[in-house]
Amino acid sequence: MAPIREVITMSIKPAERLLFMLQVSNASFPTGAFNHSYGFETWIDSELINDGSSFEVACRDWLTYSLASADGAAVAHAHRAMQAGDIDALVSLDELVGALKLSREAREASDKTGHALLSALRDVFEPQKLKVFESAIKSGRCAGHQAVIFGAAAGEFDLPEKDAVLSFLQAAVSNLAGVASRIIPLGQVETQRIILHAWPLLQQATRQARNTELHEMGSSMTSIDIASMKHERLHTRLCMS
Repeated sequence: MAPIREVITMSIKPAERLLFMLQVSNASFPTGAFNHSYGFETWIDSELINDGSSFEVACRDWLTYSLASADGAAVAHAHRAMQAGDIDALVSLDELVGALKLSREAREASDKTGHALLSALRDVFEPQKLKVFESAIKSGRCAGHQAVIFGAAAGEFDLPEKDAVLSFLQAAVSNLAGVASRIIPLGQVETQRIILHAWPLLQQATRQARNTELHEMGSSMTSIDIASMKHERLHTRLCMS
């Protein structure tokens, strides 16, 4: 039997696009996202979040007022830039994404998960156009943030933009719910119900992200930025951010 990497073609067939998106956005794909709480661990430590209900409220606010209009929008713009073959636009977008992350831990988390995502994509799917953007990262032109790489990869493999943004947002919410389930803690069924309850909001957040112009990108949830800044000084931490 031939090795798997020799069987996978350089292009994703239309019938395989869903499978690609499911694999890349799955928690088992090696990005390390499960190590990051993005400031939520600070709130859990201070007991501002202490059960499923309080986590669900905070998670919905984070999705609406921070994630959709920042990283979610970045996925959409990266998808468009890659489809247009505009590497300079990807570099500029990546710089913007980094500038919008106010805490050091948030920038480092986005950078580390981005590099891990890029490495896994390169080794598993061998994207060709993404190699040019990778060269820009290695030369120091930009950092290589997760949302930009995710959107660029989806663009290269011609996945629908809407599906790419929705998959990214759903994976982010799912990963964060997994973190909360370990720290609060929450039961597995309760955690899955929280993700289920987010479905309508995820659809709304996807529309919001796709309609956000570059100059409109950003987070209006300063409380999560402050929580992220405080996280590195917690006495006990289970997450890297």
